[in-house]
Amino acid sequence: MSDPMTAVLAAREHFQQAQKDAKRAVDRARAAFGKSIKEAREPGGATQERIRAELKLTREQVRRYERFYEQWREKNGEP
Repeated sequence: MSDPMTAVLAAREHFQQAQKDAKRAVDRARAAFGKSIKEAREPGGATQERIRAELKLTREQVRRYERFYEQWREKNGEP
Protein backbone atom coordinates (compact mmCIF):
# COMPACT_ATOMS: atom_id res chain seq x y z
CA MET A 1 0.00 0.00 0.00
CA SER A 2 1.36 3.45 -0.87
CA ASP A 3 1.70 6.35 1.51
CA PRO A 4 -1.52 8.45 1.43
CA MET A 5 0.58 11.61 1.54
CA THR A 6 1.90 10.86 -1.95
CA ALA A 7 -1.49 11.70 -3.44
CA VAL A 8 -1.86 14.79 -1.23
CA LEU A 9 1.53 16.12 -2.27
CA ALA A 10 0.83 15.46 -5.94
CA ALA A 11 -2.53 17.21 -5.69
CA ARG A 12 -0.91 20.21 -4.01
CA GLU A 13 1.73 20.41 -6.74
CA HIS A 14 -0.99 20.28 -9.39
CA PHE A 15 -2.95 23.01 -7.58
CA GLN A 16 0.11 25.27 -7.28
CA GLN A 17 0.90 24.85 -10.97
CA ALA A 18 -2.71 25.70 -11.85
CA GLN A 19 -2.40 28.90 -9.80
CA LYS A 20 0.78 29.88 -11.68
CA ASP A 21 -0.86 29.13 -15.03
CA ALA A 22 -3.93 31.18 -14.09
CA LYS A 23 -1.80 34.15 -13.04
CA ARG A 24 0.06 34.06 -16.36
CA ALA A 25 -3.26 33.95 -18.24
CA VAL A 26 -4.66 36.87 -16.24
CA ASP A 27 -1.47 38.89 -16.73
CA ARG A 28 -1.54 38.24 -20.49
CA ALA A 29 -5.21 39.31 -20.66
CA ARG A 30 -4.45 42.43 -18.58
CA ALA A 31 -1.62 43.30 -20.97
CA ALA A 32 -3.90 42.81 -23.99
CA PHE A 33 -6.51 45.05 -22.34
CA GLY A 34 -3.87 47.72 -21.71
CA LYS A 35 -2.72 47.44 -25.31
CA SER A 36 -6.25 47.98 -26.59
CA ILE A 37 -6.60 51.06 -24.39
CA LYS A 38 -3.26 52.42 -25.60
CA GLU A 39 -4.21 51.83 -29.23
CA ALA A 40 -7.63 53.45 -28.72
CA ARG A 41 -5.90 56.56 -27.37
CA GLU A 42 -3.69 57.03 -30.44
CA PRO A 43 -4.11 60.41 -32.18
CA GLY A 44 -7.66 60.85 -33.42
CA GLY A 45 -8.94 58.07 -31.18
CA ALA A 46 -10.72 58.00 -27.86
CA THR A 47 -9.67 60.27 -25.04
CA GLN A 48 -8.62 58.92 -21.69
CA GLU A 49 -11.73 60.56 -20.22
CA ARG A 50 -14.03 58.76 -22.66
CA ILE A 51 -12.39 55.41 -21.95
CA ARG A 52 -12.56 56.09 -18.21
CA ALA A 53 -16.23 57.02 -18.34
CA GLU A 54 -17.37 54.16 -20.57
CA LEU A 55 -15.48 51.54 -18.56
CA LYS A 56 -16.42 53.14 -15.24
CA LEU A 57 -12.78 53.35 -14.18
CA THR A 58 -10.68 56.09 -12.69
CA ARG A 59 -8.06 57.88 -14.76
CA GLU A 60 -5.43 56.19 -12.62
CA GLN A 61 -6.83 52.74 -13.43
CA VAL A 62 -6.76 53.51 -17.15
CA ARG A 63 -3.15 54.69 -16.81
CA ARG A 64 -2.18 51.57 -14.86
CA TYR A 65 -3.61 49.23 -17.49
CA GLU A 66 -1.62 51.06 -20.18
CA ARG A 67 1.53 50.96 -18.06
CA PHE A 68 1.05 47.26 -17.35
CA TYR A 69 0.97 46.64 -21.10
CA GLU A 70 4.13 48.70 -21.65
CA GLN A 71 5.99 46.79 -18.94
CA TRP A 72 4.70 43.47 -20.24
CA ARG A 73 5.83 44.30 -23.78
CA GLU A 74 9.32 45.27 -22.58
CA LYS A 75 9.70 41.97 -20.74
CA ASN A 76 7.64 39.50 -22.80
CA GLY A 77 6.88 41.00 -26.20
CA GLU A 78 3.34 41.46 -27.43
CA PRO A 79 0.57 39.77 -25.44
